[in-house]
Amino acid sequence: MSQFSENPSVQECLRESARCIGCGTCLTSCPVYAQEPREELTARGRNRHILELLDGHDNAAETVGKCLLCGRCTMVCPRGIRNDLIVAGLRGLMVQRDGLPFAKNVAFRKLLSNRRLMARALRFAAAAQRLLPSESGVGIGNLCDPPCPTVRHLPLFFSTLGKGRRLPAVASSFLSERLPENVPASGPVSQKLRVAYFAGCATEFVLPRTGEAVVRVLAEAGMDVVFPHAQGCCGLAAHANGDVETATAMARHNLEVLEAANADLIVTSCATCGTALRDIWPRLAQTEEERQRFLSLAAKTRDASELILSAASPGAFSCRSNLPRGATVTWHEPCHLGRHQHVSREPLTILRRTFGESFHPLRETGCCGFGGSFNLYHYEMSQKIGVRKADNIREAGADYVVTSCPGCLMQIADLMARHGVPGRVIHLAEAISFRA
Repeated sequence: MSQFSENPSVQECLRESARCIGCGTCLTSCPVYAQEPREELTARGRNRHILELLDGHDNAAETVGKCLLCGRCTMVCPRGIRNDLIVAGLRGLMVQRDGLPFAKNVAFRKLLSNRRLMARALRFAAAAQRLLPSESGVGIGNLCDPPCPTVRHLPLFFSTLGKGRRLPAVASSFLSERLPENVPASGPVSQKLRVAYFAGCATEFVLPRTGEAVVRVLAEAGMDVVFPHAQGCCGLAAHANGDVETATAMARHNLEVLEAANADLIVTSCATCGTALRDIWPRLAQTEEERQRFLSLAAKTRDASELILSAASPGAFSCRSNLPRGATVTWHEPCHLGRHQHVSREPLTILRRTFGESFHPLRETGCCGFGGSFNLYHYEMSQKIGVRKADNIREAGADYVVTSCPGCLMQIADLMARHGVPGRVIHLAEAISFRA
């Protein structure tokens, strides 16, 4: 491992992995191990063999790559070891040693880091998808729409996403074209708040009506919402794939944009983006001054459910159903919300108090198997993990599956379509209205 000896990330990985006592508790919670019971694919296995992984032995890429970064091993670890950060660190070291693969280089450094270029590429995709085979899938998003067609064979630069995936089509217009930068409060104001909305890439380009619903509910709750159009990708995908340089550049750009918004709080409606702002960005700082700026932003960041519940009256509950009369709902908790941000109570409280007996909880709160690029490179495994989620949803028998992560939303819609589970998948903000 001499080639990494001067890199502080190596020392961080070594120190954290050395805390592992080898108890094996992580094996009981790992979604990957449940489907492929191989020791080297678990947190304990990686920690035991970290020196070999740092030296790049033959199976290093698979061992490090086959991880969802869901954080479930950390949740049950008696020592609280951040195995997700160990894996991310190892991936970063592999990129330093071997470079970034061509496809990821294009995706992270050309497209996701350049919002205008990404928009142009997706406009081409939106036009091209009309010529491609599509089919009706599970309904996603806005309740006024019929089930949206899903493209089974995506345009050119997304062609590796094939394999029969049912993915929502690119939106005909993007969120920044639908929403102004400033949306004033529309409901009674008890405590004046100016909040900056960080939407994320999927909401911007694929699910803009989800973003509109988030802003609507916040405005109904009496908040002035600023939606900076200059914001870009949160960078978590790049970071998770070892491209720390690009992730850092993205974080710095968004830091400046969000600071310029001069908001009391930052709100996210994507669990993945929320994790980036709260947990990942401060770790990318290069100076103490920059770290303090990131930490200040992280302290002001809230998931939409936290803001909605904090604004709701504890007596006559302020949230009302935005769904058809008699509709039943269930809740899927994203790993990046419950495990990484520790936000579990708020969305459940909103749904239970809003829908009462019409809320049907899932028997299990396991991972859906998406995991961002994990779904891209290990789609079969992703689907195997997701079967249990599909079965749980079928058992709950709800009309709507509510979640707050666009990635989970798309994965669950794909799972439901594949396994013939009836229903529709929507974001929490689309399920409710706020009436003070």
